[in-house]
Amino acid sequence: MGKRVVVIASGETERMALPHLLRHLESDNVGILGPILTPPRQHALTPDSACKLVQAAWYWNDPQPDKFVILVDADGKDPQMVVATFAQRLEGTKCQDIPVPIKVVAAKWHLEAWFWADPHALRSYVGRDLGNVDINDPDAIPSPKQCLKDLLDVPYTARVAGEIAQGISTTEVGKRSRSFAHFEQAIRNGSAPT
Repeated sequence: MGKRVVVIASGETERMALPHLLRHLESDNVGILGPILTPPRQHALTPDSACKLVQAAWYWNDPQPDKFVILVDADGKDPQMVVATFAQRLEGTKCQDIPVPIKVVAAKWHLEAWFWADPHALRSYVGRDLGNVDINDPDAIPSPKQCLKDLLDVPYTARVAGEIAQGISTTEVGKRSRSFAHFEQAIRNGSAPT
């Protein structure tokens, strides 16, 4: 395996969906080490909790990771500001002692916006038309998670997110979602494009 990357995210939905959205990186010699790490007991992802996860993964893995990528939800705020604030607060933790890159990237509206970036796969999963959601810029869809919940005939759970992610074309998502492209770039090469 080439690069060994640990991905940290905010919750169960990401833990179930991201392995499917990142599976294509193996062909580029990038391996995701272990499961996607999330804070225990559904606590919020904070710089302190992220640092604890980084430290645990650093000391538990042999060989150790080449880098860490932390995916935070911007919840509609400016992703660059969210990343800058999170990264600045992370610098004040014990993570500064970890001798490999720790990259912070943001999804503007959770990863559900990424599902809207492949309307064909999403339509196939829900089994009907996607309604009047403007899918031209998936990262600009207000409340994409709620729009998705409104389409589903079943409750939206982490398991459902994983099932949707299995059918998503990451090539299509990478072309249509800036936040996914930034996330993928951070995993591949270390620095996200601006």
